[in-house]
Amino acid sequence: MNVNYKKSMKFITLLVSALLIATVSAATYSYMFINGTVTIGTQKILWIAGPDAPGDTTISGGTVTVDLDVQPGVEQNFTSCLYLKNNETGTGHNLTMTVTSPVSSGTFDLMRIHIYKNETGGEAFDEFVDTLDVTVQNDQYSTYTLNTPLLAQGYYQLTFAVKAKTGTSGSPTFTIEVRYE
Repeated sequence: MNVNYKKSMKFITLLVSALLIATVSAATYSYMFINGTVTIGTQKILWIAGPDAPGDTTISGGTVTVDLDVQPGVEQNFTSCLYLKNNETGTGHNLTMTVTSPVSSGTFDLMRIHIYKNETGGEAFDEFVDTLDVTVQNDQYSTYTLNTPLLAQGYYQLTFAVKAKTGTSGSPTFTIEVRYE
């Protein structure tokens, strides 16, 4: 058997170099970790369907789906449609309600959500807070503006005023985002 020592030495040198490079490269890695916990408890802010909510209203965690059936050309009010409750005791929460997907003003003469506050309990929602125009992108109400958080065990009542334009039909959708701390 003929062995070419020169080629063998080049091969061994190349192999040793590759091993050294691999060892040095592996030694330069740094590692980071995430250690976390998940606290499972009750929902801080929750939706409650009111007595004037449509029968097919559904609530799943932080999402409420409401189907407001109206006639074209006739204003309809859903006065006790939804409630937003601060379910915590002792902790107020600031929040922002934003129209993220509006309905077309070409379809509606009026599509508003009136917000009332009750922080004393009972049935009265007599403190008017704000109105969201659901035809306007990014229209919003925020408690951060005057630093007036929704107090512990306090409620917002959301009433809907809707008037579809005469001659319109369909099922336009909208989305309101409620972000809280």
